Amino acid sequence: MKNISVPIVFILPLTMLMFFLAQQAFGQTIVDRIPLKPGPEDMVLDSLHGDPGLIISCCGRREADKPYGEMIHFDLLSGKQQVMERINEPEDILFRPHGIYLDGDKLYVISHEKEPDFHPVLVYRVDGRKLDFIEMIHTTHQHSPNALVTGPGGEIYLVNDSGKRGSMMEKALKLKRASVEKLTKNSDGEWVAEMVADKLGYPAGINRIGDQLYVGDAVLSKIHVYEISREGLKPVGEIKKLKGNDNIRIYKGQLLTPGHVKPLKFIKYAKNPKKKSPVDVFLVDPDSNEHSVLYSTDGSTISGGSTAIIFENKLYICQVFDPYILKVELNP
Repeated sequence: MKNISVPIVFILPLTMLMFFLAQQAFGQTIVDRIPLKPGPEDMVLDSLHGDPGLIISCCGRREADKPYGEMIHFDLLSGKQQVMERINEPEDILFRPHGIYLDGDKLYVISHEKEPDFHPVLVYRVDGRKLDFIEMIHTTHQHSPNALVTGPGGEIYLVNDSGKRGSMMEKALKLKRASVEKLTKNSDGEWVAEMVADKLGYPAGINRIGDQLYVGDAVLSKIHVYEISREGLKPVGEIKKLKGNDNIRIYKGQLLTPGHVKPLKFIKYAKNPKKKSPVDVFLVDPDSNEHSVLYSTDGSTISGGSTAIIFENKLYICQVFDPYILKVELNP
C-alpha cells in the first residue's frame, strides 16, 4: 500500500499574511512596508531629541484622505510612531504640511493653507515629541513653495515649483518659470523675499552643503548648483541625468534623491492609486557629479517616492500619496 501524503493547509491571520506580503526579496534586497498616515511626502532625520527618528510630513492629497494633515514621529529603534502634538499655534491655522527642513531645534514646515495664494512657512521648536509654534512666515513671493532649506546666516531658501501654481502646461511644455526665493528679516523684524534664481523647470527639492546650494529640477532632469555669497547665488554647475528628481537629503557629503523616472506614469498614478509609478533612488557625488542608483522599483513596492533617508544601512523612502513608507535593507 502506497503512502499518501496529504497537504496541510495553514490559514494565516490577515495581519500575519499582510506582513509576509509586505516583505519582498529582490535578489538580496529585502523591503518592508511600514504603515503610516496618508500622504507621507517629506521627512527629516532627527537624532538630537531622544532616540533617532524620522519626522514625517503627512497630508491627504486624495479626496478620500482629506483633510488629514499631521506631523508623525517614527522611532527608528523601537519602530513606534506617534502624531506629534503641536502647541501654542494660532487658532485659525489650517495645517496642510508639505516640504519640511530641520535646523537644530527648529522645524520649518511649508503649509498649503489656502489655495491658491496662501502658503506660509510655519516654524516650530522641537521639544521631545512636541512641536512648539514660534512664528508664521508669509511673503508676497510664496505662490507655490515646494521645499526649503536654511542658509548659513539663518536666511531661508525656498523653491517655487512653477510660475503659476498647479500649471500642467508648464510641466508638459517644460517651460522654465520656477524660481528660488531668499527670505530674510529686515530691520523691522519682518520677513521679506527676493528672487535669487529663476528660469527653472520644476524644482521639488533643495538642500545645501556649506555654501553650496543644490536645487533640483525634475522637468529638466538635473540639479542646479549655486554658490551662496553676500551678493546672492552664483551658478557654478549642474548635475545631469537625474530624471524626475524630488526632495534632496544629505548623506555623508553626498546627495540622496528619489526620481519619478516615468513622469507620465506618475501623472496617471496621481489620478488613480491602482496605477504604478516607477521610482529610482539616486546617490550623487557632488564633487564628481557622478551618481549611482541605490534602489529601483517599477512601482510595485512604492509609487511616487519623494524623499529618501539612510540610517544604519537601511534606506527609508516616503511618498506623495499612499499611507506607508518603505524600508530597504542595503547591501553592505
